[in-house]
Amino acid sequence: MDSAFYAMRVTPEGHLVHVGSGTLPANLAQCGLDEELWFDRLDDYEEYNYVWNNQGRCFELPCFGDVNYVESALKVSFPQPAGPLEFGDAANLPVRDLRLRYVSHDILHDAAPGLAPEHGLPTRGPSRATLCVVLKDEQYDFFAKLFYRVSPAQNIIERWVELENCTCMTVTVHRLCFATMNLPPGKWEMTHAAGVWAREFATQRTPLDQGTFVMDNRGLNTGHNHNPFYLINETAAASEKNGTVHFGALAFSGNWSLQFESLFNQTVRVHGGYEAGDLSMPLAPGQKHATPAMILGWSEGGWGQASRHLHDFAREFVLPGAAPQPCRPVLYNSWEATYFDVQVENQIELARKAAAIGVELFCVDDGWFGARRHDRAGLGDWVVSPTAFPKGLKPLIDEVKELGMKFGLWVEPEMVNPDSDLYRAHPDWVLHFPGRPRTEMRQQLILDFGREEVVQFIGDALEKLLRENAIDFFKWDMNRFATEPGSVAGQTIGHRHAAAVYRIMDRLRKNFPHLSIQSCSGGGGRVDLGMLARTDQVWTSDNTDAFDRAIIQDGYSLAYPPRAMECWVTHEKNHQTGRHASLDLRFDVAMRGALGIGSSLNQLGEEELARYQRKIAFYKRIRPVVQEGNLHRLALAAEGGTSIWLSVLRDGSQAVYSSVTITQLQGVFRAPPVLCGLVPEAIYRVLDEHDTELARYHGAQLMTLGLPNDPTKGGFGCTVRSKTLWLVRAD
Repeated sequence: MDSAFYAMRVTPEGHLVHVGSGTLPANLAQCGLDEELWFDRLDDYEEYNYVWNNQGRCFELPCFGDVNYVESALKVSFPQPAGPLEFGDAANLPVRDLRLRYVSHDILHDAAPGLAPEHGLPTRGPSRATLCVVLKDEQYDFFAKLFYRVSPAQNIIERWVELENCTCMTVTVHRLCFATMNLPPGKWEMTHAAGVWAREFATQRTPLDQGTFVMDNRGLNTGHNHNPFYLINETAAASEKNGTVHFGALAFSGNWSLQFESLFNQTVRVHGGYEAGDLSMPLAPGQKHATPAMILGWSEGGWGQASRHLHDFAREFVLPGAAPQPCRPVLYNSWEATYFDVQVENQIELARKAAAIGVELFCVDDGWFGARRHDRAGLGDWVVSPTAFPKGLKPLIDEVKELGMKFGLWVEPEMVNPDSDLYRAHPDWVLHFPGRPRTEMRQQLILDFGREEVVQFIGDALEKLLRENAIDFFKWDMNRFATEPGSVAGQTIGHRHAAAVYRIMDRLRKNFPHLSIQSCSGGGGRVDLGMLARTDQVWTSDNTDAFDRAIIQDGYSLAYPPRAMECWVTHEKNHQTGRHASLDLRFDVAMRGALGIGSSLNQLGEEELARYQRKIAFYKRIRPVVQEGNLHRLALAAEGGTSIWLSVLRDGSQAVYSSVTITQLQGVFRAPPVLCGLVPEAIYRVLDEHDTELARYHGAQLMTLGLPNDPTKGGFGCTVRSKTLWLVRAD
């Protein structure tokens, strides 16, 4: 990689062990150090961990087997011994002892993890080389292939595991991680995002003291309580701009787990993979299973640089679409305007008003299908409601297209209401245990995506909808988590459900390449790199309150790019919290990602609509910088009451400065933060939303002194509630 290394070795006993990883000196050649010599004699550096019968040794894939008293990344059981069954040994079956040893390795150029996208849409980044290391059990013909795919520019390695059962019996997998990341001895702390519905992505820092800290989700989606990414640094040794940071994320949207195991010798192991609480995965003779990927990386530039590596990785190698991808359009969603009272007339009226203010994508939310006049009926019946649209969707779509906008619909394909034609025809098609209650949440149940006929039925229904209507966009929702996970897939439903969702999305995107998808799950309940590989944007939270949303966005940005973050402007009095916020504040927060409008346009006067129009026009001018620039978090709302973002194009030619103050204590003065990523010798024009030039500054001034805090010159810094400024190179 460009500035990082990852080193492992094979011991004389055949164990594959981790030696070290992290950042390299700036230039090994300039240091007079030969790179090949630097990697020689790695066994000299690994022996410090070889104490107390392997308990400190850093295995690349620690297994339940051998002498191992600590956490394992892989646990399987063999129903029969590898050799003859000795007298009395039948009582000790199955054999829960796996002893993997090195067999071979190779460099591949076409490897891909499990559940990789199959929609055929290209990503921007170049092809990458992958190291494949083959391990085999000492006695059984059971293999594990460890894959390491390198993205040098981002200092990132994708890791995954492929199991292959070449025995003549079914082997059961009880625990399976995509990878284990080993950290050297030290005193560590972890930054991650936790929360709940309407308070997603709350940043937390957790000390990794001796013991195990676990983040997981068991609801068949990514979840609100934790998000599957982390940033780790030595305690108090990192900031936004400085310090060594180890980071990771899972590319999986089902039941997942991240375990942070801190051992007696102060080493830390991070195990990321399937949540094992209800996992039992049979592998038949000859069967293979490849896991999704765990993304691992390093940064010497603090949490900020770690985030930029992850953002760049998502834009280059995860998000679908050819390069250069067009910016995400300005969206209007009609939910808060009409709720379930969806009629062709009121949607056309809203569409005309939306187009007049500059909207580019018009989306009809819940209430357009089946008997869906409230939230108690209709889910599962993906046919256009004759009540809402007597002549079908065509009159509305024709109007939307004539107005120059794209057209979208809200869908919730994984769910069904008991009051629906689908459920009445197939009550067995939902997750449940025989003879046990079927718990409803939001008056809905979850379809059993372990059944191939269910997956086929839903895929066919959505494809029919797309073939019969000129639909450009789906807002794909999932509004509840699983309770009774009874499925024909057994205890693999956590994997099978996510795989089925991916398969339907891949099918639709392959057959309809123009289609874009937004991932939503009761707000930010399904945001992860696996979902971003199929979708173009995510709904970060149902909470559109600008004060709360600034904090949510700070946390989201730790791992995911602003380009994929859908942000709504809603009414002055917020729909969820009842709190009032100015129009400037609402737009300044929403313009940090993919801008959307959720207000009822019918309730806005001509003057306010004109202000919306001006704000949207300004956003379109700065949009390439916001969605494609490198993000620098200059201040965090949760830590000082003000969130300040600076997005900068890679060549430093343009930047967008966004300051949002959530709380302002009397007597507290916030000095303007210095800017980053600019060209020091360049001169920058500072423009407001009216394209008025407020001032000119050298890049060196902005990078050492920041933007002045003079209210008479527009209040650039932190003296006003919010501000969005456009910096453009003048020379």
